[in-house]
Amino acid sequence: MHQEKIDKLSERIMNDTNSALSCLTLYVGHKLDLFNIINGSGPINSEELSKKTRYSERYLREWLECMTVNEYLEHDSSTNRFSISKEHAAVLCDRDNIAYTIPFIYWIPSLSSALNKLLEAFKTGSGVPYSHYGQDMIYAQGEGNRPMFVNDVVKWISSMPDIADKLRSKGGRVLDVGCGDGWASISLAKSFPLTKVDAVDADSQSIDNARKNVHNEGLENRISLYQSLIEKANFKEKYDLVMTFESIHDMPYPIEALQKMRDVVSMNGAILIGDVSMKDKLEEKNDFAGKLYYNFSILLCLPQSVNHANSIATGAAMTTSTFKKYAVESGFSKVDVLPIEHFLWRFYRLTP
Repeated sequence: MHQEKIDKLSERIMNDTNSALSCLTLYVGHKLDLFNIINGSGPINSEELSKKTRYSERYLREWLECMTVNEYLEHDSSTNRFSISKEHAAVLCDRDNIAYTIPFIYWIPSLSSALNKLLEAFKTGSGVPYSHYGQDMIYAQGEGNRPMFVNDVVKWISSMPDIADKLRSKGGRVLDVGCGDGWASISLAKSFPLTKVDAVDADSQSIDNARKNVHNEGLENRISLYQSLIEKANFKEKYDLVMTFESIHDMPYPIEALQKMRDVVSMNGAILIGDVSMKDKLEEKNDFAGKLYYNFSILLCLPQSVNHANSIATGAAMTTSTFKKYAVESGFSKVDVLPIEHFLWRFYRLTP
């Protein structure tokens, strides 16, 4: 027995526990819009914040102090006022900033809410329906990925110059598979104004959210939305670009889904896939991406996939070799890894 090894793990569990608790107190602040209110008002004390929000002064005082000792807010002891630095405001308040990661904390209450179902699934081998994870899960996914889609989708497409040039100069048709709240489609439509987009997702709430977002952006005449599993969708068009992000590993039938994408892409078109970046060997997966995606796989990706009959049950720990195997079995003759730098995803171009 090595006492140092024991102490190290014990300390780690305490730190992990505090991190999880911090996610919940951050959740309170974001859900009640406190970060935006403080950022807009400038330095403020608990009484002033209570008057602005009509929330309990005592709760607000405790929360402000909690955020301060956990180093999210700043405190001026001479005035007893609290504020958000410009740097932290980018992360906590600026919805269009690539650093805006506060929506990801919504994963914690969402995934926790499905734990009883997950424990039962471990015993029976059954799945956990997507719907059991609630609105917080849809928010975490949609708003969490939004800054990346808003800022980076065009760069990803530009890694395929032939496709980007065509969409820019002549326009074309794009199919967005697993569109979620629609932000990738919206970003593409704004950047390539001659292009029309069909967007499909199996989740009805996500499609409802996407419909609202498309309406608010004034793009209803250029983005059409459909609720369906991609393999069951009936598209009559041929697409210059089919794109899907962080969805293949979640799909119960990824080979059939990829076959459908191959069927609907035009002869000179391309399929752009962005999905998890995982090393092949288990011993190499102890980087941030490996730890994160195995946690997601256990808590969400695997159980929601297994919920479908005869699911292939990929999970979020999908490696490049596994994805390439799916692509070959789906009939693709060429799978290129694109030169796109991303700390969590790997990008592929599939050629029909």
